[in-house]
Order: sequence, then structure tokens, then C-alpha cells
Amino acid sequence: MKYRLAFLVLFIGFVSPRLSSAIVVGQIDSFQDGTLANWAVGSPDGPQPTIVPDGGPGGLGDQFMRIASTGGSGPGSRLTVFNRDQWLGDYIAASVTAIEIDLRNMGSVQLSIRLAFKPNTDFGAPGYLTTAFILPADGNWYHATFLIAPGSVIAVGSPAPFNTFFMNVGEFRIINEIGTGNLNGDVIAAQLGIDNIRAVPEPASWLLLGLAAIPFALVLRRRRA
Repeated sequence: MKYRLAFLVLFIGFVSPRLSSAIVVGQIDSFQDGTLANWAVGSPDGPQPTIVPDGGPGGLGDQFMRIASTGGSGPGSRLTVFNRDQWLGDYIAASVTAIEIDLRNMGSVQLSIRLAFKPNTDFGAPGYLTTAFILPADGNWYHATFLIAPGSVIAVGSPAPFNTFFMNVGEFRIINEIGTGNLNGDVIAAQLGIDNIRAVPEPASWLLLGLAAIPFALVLRRRRA
């Protein structure tokens, strides 16, 4: 039993959702607890994020977050949602090199989904954009991987160098933006389903996890035999 407990502690340390406000490899926002997991929008007057109880990529009973935008010039005109809690901190020390997300276009217009990173919450703060994931307007779920590496992100507004900037991320956004001119997203009327936001490590981290788990797995097998 003690070996089984040690294995579970090791495994959970890598893959369980985080409760504190510092990014760790393997953390995931699955929205299965019915909360928004600290995701928010900038204005209380625009469409607010909601939790949909069914219809996530896992099917019946799989909850997901839905965000919407109105287009035009008023509050909520941009398809943007941000996190200022568990997705902040030192991506370099945590060895987080990508973010995986399940995405569903619930509107009628093709979307260009990017991740945006800022050093603080100022509206005009500089930062970095990921390359875009083109999301068809077909209502299906797609699994997107956004790389976070010096050659894979785009500087916007002269931010600090990559390694310095990603040691202290101050805001993480999911946005729709065709170009690369801002970190706020384009004006558009759209709806987006979001689920299973996961921090992915460099391959070496997964290799270490696998090697560390082997002895525990072998012990469990022997005990069962």
C-alpha cells in the first residue's frame, strides 16, 4: 500500500489541477467543478463567460467554458478571456513549453485563436503572441497546441527578451486575432467553447516522470502477482 501511495503522490504532482497561483507543468483547467477557474473578461457590461454542463469533447456530462463577443464598438466586442491567477508565474522554471486546449467554434465565422501573454494587466502593456490556430465554423471540437518557445512566439510592443519575460508572466489571454498587432483580439461577433487547458512540459520532463514511475509500477505488479 505504501508503494501505491507514493506512486499516486508522484503522479498527482504532475497532472492535477493547481490550487495556487503559480503555473506548474501538467496543470489543467477542465471546468468539471462547475466554476470558471479564475477566467474572466474585462467588462461587466459585455457577455460573460459561462459553464455549459454538457457537450464538451468528452460528450455527455463534460462541462466546458463558453465565451462570446458582440462585435461593434461597445463592451464585449472582442472575443477575449483572461486569467490572472493559476496561469501566471515562471514558465521557464516550470519547463512549460506549450499550452494544449480543446476548442469549439460555436459561431458562423472562422476564428484565428492565439494565446497572448502580458507582464501586467495594463491595457497597452507589451507582450507575446503565439501563432494562430485556425478554427473552422463547423461546431466540432479541435485539439490545439500552442508552442511557447523563442522561435514560436511573436513580440508585440517591444517586451522584455523571451527568457526574462516568461520568468514572470502577469496575464494570460485566449483571444481571436487574425494579425499580430495587439494582445487584445479583433472586434468580432462570435462564440467559442474552451476546455482542457493544459500546461505541457518539455519532453525531458515527461521522460523523467516516466522513469521515476517505473520502479513503483514494477513493485505494484510484483505485489499483485
